Amino acid sequence: MKNLFMSFLLLIFSSIIMAENIDPFEGFNRVIFEFNQTLDENIFEPMARVYKEFIPKTTQNRVSDFFSNLDDMSTLGNELLQFKLFDSVNTFSRILVNSTIGLVGLFDVASDIWIEKTDEDFGQTMAVWGIPSGPYIVLPILGPSSIRDSVGTYINVTENVNINKWLNTAEGTTLLLTRAIDTRVKLLPIIDLLKNSDDIYIATRSSFLQKRQFDIFDGNPPIEYDDF
Repeated sequence: MKNLFMSFLLLIFSSIIMAENIDPFEGFNRVIFEFNQTLDENIFEPMARVYKEFIPKTTQNRVSDFFSNLDDMSTLGNELLQFKLFDSVNTFSRILVNSTIGLVGLFDVASDIWIEKTDEDFGQTMAVWGIPSGPYIVLPILGPSSIRDSVGTYINVTENVNINKWLNTAEGTTLLLTRAIDTRVKLLPIIDLLKNSDDIYIATRSSFLQKRQFDIFDGNPPIEYDDF
């Protein structure tokens, strides 16, 4: 709790003194970005392409649906924190249907019967509470973020660690690795597109910031001038 409180203070302080510069740490961010690129090109991307090519599509769908159901549980908590009562009822319905009829989330039955999926994380919740994003940062391995979203990531990682206490080390590692590969497969077309840009760092930063605005405002972000 103390670490979380200090993170909030750092977030607010950094947002005030650096409000005019979204990326004051660009030099350092580029170093971490290059490290992540090297790691991805040599490990995660090859694993994702092998997984996509050789694992049956039905198996890939079951994996994606399983993790999607886990994400719905996190979304439900954040919707309640944001007082989105209608959305929270909708998400609870998804969890109930997919965890029972969908065999513990292995099948996304809820989407088949038009119970729409929504996505909320703690970074979005803090944005709704009025906490500013703070400077753009690049996290090792995890990639693009902001001071606000890094606090949200910390909360999410802490939750995952608590869940993994119920699993032995082998199961927890397998679950984490499978989720990372499933996520990387979904990002293949996006990252392939970003690689065609003149400056992949700038393109990635712009894409991330626009996506976060889109998420925070539920698909209706305010019109802003692009940073180019």
